[in-house]
Amino acid sequence: MPCSRFKTFTLQDNPTAALAPRSSYQTVWEMFANQSELERDTFLQDVFPSGFLWGTSTGAFNIEGAWAEDGKGESIWDQFGHEGHVYMNQTTDVACDSYHKTSYDVYLLRGLHPQLYKFSISWPRIFPAGTNETIGFKGVDYYNQLIDRLLEANIEPMVTLFHWDLPQALQVLGGWQNDSIIDAFANYADFCFATFGDRVKFWVTFHEPWVISYAGYGTGEHPPGITDPGIASYKVAHTILKAHAKVWHLYNDRYRSQQQGRVGLVLNSDWAEPQTPANSEDVNASERYLQFMLGWFAHPVFVNGDYPDILKAQIQEEEKTWVLEEVFHRYKYSLT
Repeated sequence: MPCSRFKTFTLQDNPTAALAPRSSYQTVWEMFANQSELERDTFLQDVFPSGFLWGTSTGAFNIEGAWAEDGKGESIWDQFGHEGHVYMNQTTDVACDSYHKTSYDVYLLRGLHPQLYKFSISWPRIFPAGTNETIGFKGVDYYNQLIDRLLEANIEPMVTLFHWDLPQALQVLGGWQNDSIIDAFANYADFCFATFGDRVKFWVTFHEPWVISYAGYGTGEHPPGITDPGIASYKVAHTILKAHAKVWHLYNDRYRSQQQGRVGLVLNSDWAEPQTPANSEDVNASERYLQFMLGWFAHPVFVNGDYPDILKAQIQEEEKTWVLEEVFHRYKYSLT
């Protein structure tokens, strides 16, 4: 199976996690497995439906700068960079300085002729302490101005509520490992819907939750820098999915009828192909890889509200291994 772009993401083969007959991956793979390169390239033509919006995207932390201006609170990425965990001790204290260059940024966007611009709101710029007890009104003004100027340029705004920059004040309470963050996120989303929803018709709750869960709490490459892929990653993913569901229903129940907007989430995934297409174990490994990356989040949201069977079966096997290892260590300790 080809390597993922995240080289640290590995899955051990587990014979007990058998595929269900004719899984979705097998169906897709069998459609393309015997195609020539020319046939595959032909498939890529004319696949975009009418009404498809072409655009560009950014994330608040990547471009805004002004990391502590106008009452903005610290995010986990701010702290991560200031503590020297980023390559060459780099920070985004200034970044592209977009916070001070709204008009210029929209001018540059117009030169690209996009139909849509996806950007994120910085949670700690709106709620410096993570809750609505303190509101960053100058930050609210910044996003109001950006949205208005995009619309004046005939560019549709698509707003991401969470693009990884969690308020540090909430991380101190456990971040995405603490279920209380679900209500905090819903309150933040509620404020954004009420404040910007008269003009914003496309909302994204989470940008790439796999990265948040795995790089932030599995490998620790991203803040908060926790290395616990066996427990923390699964816990965080579960919390994020519940937060997404709560915010979707919040919008559906309270805002959709009046604002007529749409709410979704952005999922990232690589494509996996079997090393030897005729080898069923290689096909199984490819399926398992995609289920642990894409299916982990897509299956609960778009299929039946539950995790893929393959993922659940492998986790159960891992749990058995952890229990056996714990028993062994305790037994060994009792003998010393």
